[in-house]
Amino acid sequence: MMKQVREMKSEDIEQVLELYHRFATQYVGLARRHRRDYSRLIRKKENENFVALDEQGKIVGYVSSRFEKRNREGSIAEIVVDPNQDFQQTAKQLVDKAYNALLKRKPAIIFAGSLRNPNYADIFPAMGFFSTESKGVLMYAVLDTPKLLDDITPLIVSRLEKTRDWNGLLQIDCEGHNLFVNKDSENTRVIVWTNQTADFKIALNRDLLTKLLLSIADPIEANQKGQLEVETIQSKTATNHLLRVLFPKKQFLIMDYW
Repeated sequence: MMKQVREMKSEDIEQVLELYHRFATQYVGLARRHRRDYSRLIRKKENENFVALDEQGKIVGYVSSRFEKRNREGSIAEIVVDPNQDFQQTAKQLVDKAYNALLKRKPAIIFAGSLRNPNYADIFPAMGFFSTESKGVLMYAVLDTPKLLDDITPLIVSRLEKTRDWNGLLQIDCEGHNLFVNKDSENTRVIVWTNQTADFKIALNRDLLTKLLLSIADPIEANQKGQLEVETIQSKTATNHLLRVLFPKKQFLIMDYW
């Protein structure tokens, strides 16, 4: 169903910020966002920002784009869609609006960074965009393991909630720092600390944890090679399934610093 798309306004900030947090739990990281980030986005004249509304007038998606006058470059920077909406349908409407707004500024080029988001492949090629190799190099280092575990907690909880065939206490032990998540038929919740034996415990170092989150390493292969330790009474098949639930082959979209 077609949605109404209009320019983002300052009174939209609370809804947009809330939408971003719902959307970001699907991905690794959860980059920090505040009201001032969106205030700045709306205030700057070089930006073109649009929101998509559902039938009740609630914001269910937004896109931010930018025009660099000096180089005459247009860029579509960020697309965020409510997880309960059809990403492709909503994103296409938003991108189309941003694209045409940028065209009015007569750019020499318009580009969109995908950051390996597989959903983008269903949007941009149909509009005439083509992919090109980037010369950029991503380097990372985790300096604060507890902060990393805190930041990925919403992601782990979200992934556990989606599996219906496992309940119990999950423990992720990363170099002596622990994340405990208990899942039952009613809810999934984080536990600060417990001396209860976990039903599924994963022990690994921060380098491997980061690689698993970014899909650079495969959890099942890492388990087979002894790079991570799994303690559970589950079968091999069930163990591999839960590892894949926690660390799916899905590239990151949003990244913070740890």
